[in-house]
Amino acid sequence: MIHASDQSPPLPPVEYALYRDAACGRTVRDDIVEAIGPLEGPNAIAAAFYDGPGWARFRPWERAFLRAVGGIRKARRQILKHLDSLSASDIRVLEVGIGDGDNVPHLDSRFRVYGVDLARRRLLNCQRDYPALRGRLAWAEAESLPFDDGVFDACFTVGGFNHFRDHAQALREMARVTRPGGMLIAADESPTLVRLGIGHLLGMPRIDVWWLSRLGLDPA
Repeated sequence: MIHASDQSPPLPPVEYALYRDAACGRTVRDDIVEAIGPLEGPNAIAAAFYDGPGWARFRPWERAFLRAVGGIRKARRQILKHLDSLSASDIRVLEVGIGDGDNVPHLDSRFRVYGVDLARRRLLNCQRDYPALRGRLAWAEAESLPFDDGVFDACFTVGGFNHFRDHAQALREMARVTRPGGMLIAADESPTLVRLGIGHLLGMPRIDVWWLSRLGLDPA
């Protein structure tokens, strides 16, 4: 059984029912299941960014860009609309890299949403803004999801895939926790997008390093 720390009141048993046996002995702190290990490579870099000051500086620029291309809802629905084809009254979906929960308000109200992220501060913000997710959030890596096999009708990730430490392993884990015939979605920007920066086009990549740092993105 997953044990709640003194900081968390007991949660409804149904919220723990999906967690795999490997999560036994893990604790729940602030209503978040802790299933994280030492982070390495891109996962360590991403966690430091999203839990640190860089994300706070970059977030307004990201929102401004999304508004410029037609609005946040339009940008996200291009991907999330594929989930609408799921047919059931009570659908479990897992978002890998749920962050602050930006996609939650754009999902069908039929969905019972669960989320995983490797940045704990983002999970706390997500739970604060969406209290219905209490007991459904896990601090974990995409490469090691703390859920039983086939417990979700769909599993998706939007905007974080490029930064996963092991893309193939993350996809295997997402497929493992999704029921046979379920839906798996992985979407992200082109990993080579930075090469379209003015500095790279001029053969002076340090220019891009400079202006991106002004937005909150360090070289890593």
